[in-house]
Formats: sequence, structure tokens, C-alpha cells
Amino acid sequence: MFTQGFVTRGLKIKSSAKLFKAFYSKPSSVHPCEIEIPVPWGKIAGKLWGLKDKQPILAMHGWQDNAASFDSIAPLIKNESILAIDLPGHGLSSWLPPGFMYSELVYFLLVKRIKKYYGWEKIKVMAHSVSAATMYWYAATFPNEMQYVVALDLLKFPDITASTYIPMFRNAVDAFFKIEESNMQPSYTQSEIMKKGESRNIDKLSNEILMARGTRQKEDGIYVFTRDPRIRVISIHTTHHPHLTHAKETAAIINPFIEKYS
Repeated sequence: MFTQGFVTRGLKIKSSAKLFKAFYSKPSSVHPCEIEIPVPWGKIAGKLWGLKDKQPILAMHGWQDNAASFDSIAPLIKNESILAIDLPGHGLSSWLPPGFMYSELVYFLLVKRIKKYYGWEKIKVMAHSVSAATMYWYAATFPNEMQYVVALDLLKFPDITASTYIPMFRNAVDAFFKIEESNMQPSYTQSEIMKKGESRNIDKLSNEILMARGTRQKEDGIYVFTRDPRIRVISIHTTHHPHLTHAKETAAIINPFIEKYS
């Protein structure tokens, strides 16, 4: 049994029944430290708010974002440490080897790896978008390993019919090989790469937060994304990042939930 917390577009939360006592708690720090977790293909990078000797809430970002998406809300979460990771191929984490496709299964297995690496008995999670979907799947598979899940902008695992999924998957496979065969990473000027970020549903400050970790400047002065170019997404205009654009309001909802079940 585990507890779920949902933050929707209207910034409302819904929680269910009884739960496990929180493993640890510690006041958040305004200034996070960088962490690295070894994995078979390289490393998983992350940012830790709070003390290193206390089990944190594992914070997992959405598709094409990075750990910096929690920069605004992490210091506002009371009495807890926060470990925000860069998913494989995102932020400062290692890319998957050539020939491998990014999917929820990769992130699912990563959660298990992190749990084993730190020796956690139960997991406390704050997850956004695709990571929230992954954690619903994980919780259904290993319910006794979950303490609670705070899901940002995802109420349940998406329902997709076979008639919808098959052409989507076919297109994804075709795009995967097209990108792999091109063997080129898109590059931009500083203004161009910032504009790419601004096309999403976040404000200028939130975009700068994500881009600081999600881009790097090459020797020739041109900028590239740190994420693996095999990671693609189609954006739909909506309020999808409440933890970035409305951090205070979102934290005000999450904090009572965490306090209740810690």
C-alpha cells in the first residue's frame, strides 16, 4: 500500500488513505550540492537539497526537462531533503549507448537502481509528467517499496488504445532511426537556443532555470542541448509545469501532504 498525491492544472491535490511512516526528514537547503550515481552506461547526475545522511524525496522531472525543474519548489518543501535527478540522456546525466531507445522502462529500472544504490527500504517520490506515469507503474509493480508519490500534472497512467498506440510507436521507431542515422547534434546561437525553450509552456525565468543545466557552449561559441538528441517530444500548449511557474502555490499543497504521511 502506498499513498498518492496529485497536483493538477488547477493546483488541487487528492490523496488516499493510510500510509507508511516517513523514513527520514530534514529541513531543505536553499543551495543544493551536485551528486553523481554510477550506472552501467556512465552516471546519473542530480542535485541534493538537505543533508546527505538523510533519505531524501526522489524528484524526477518530465520529458526533455532536467533536475533544475525543481529549483523553484525544492527549497519550499518543509522538513525534507530533496534529491532531484537528471534522467538518462537529460541534463548532466550520461546518454544511453547508441542503438538504445529512451522509454518509461529505462526510467522504471533506474528507480530500482537508485533504491538499491542507496539501500532505501521504501521510496518517497515527487514526479512530473512522464516520470509520474513511470512511478504509477512502479508502485503497481512494487507497492511494498513505495511510501508515497506526489504526482505533478498527471492524475493517472494515460489510457491509450491499440489503434492509437501502434501508429504512435511506429512513428517513434522511424524517428529513432532517422535521428540515429543523421549522427548530428543540432546547434544554436544563445538567442536561438533560449527561444527554443521559450516555445514551451513556461515563463522566461523558468526557461532560464532549465536552460542553465540543459545547455552547454561549445568552443566555437555555439550552444547545444545537453540532452540526447534522440529524445524528442511534441509540445501541447498547457499549464504543465506548476512546480516551476507556480512553485509557492504548489509547495503549499504538497507540504501538508508530506507532513501528514511522514
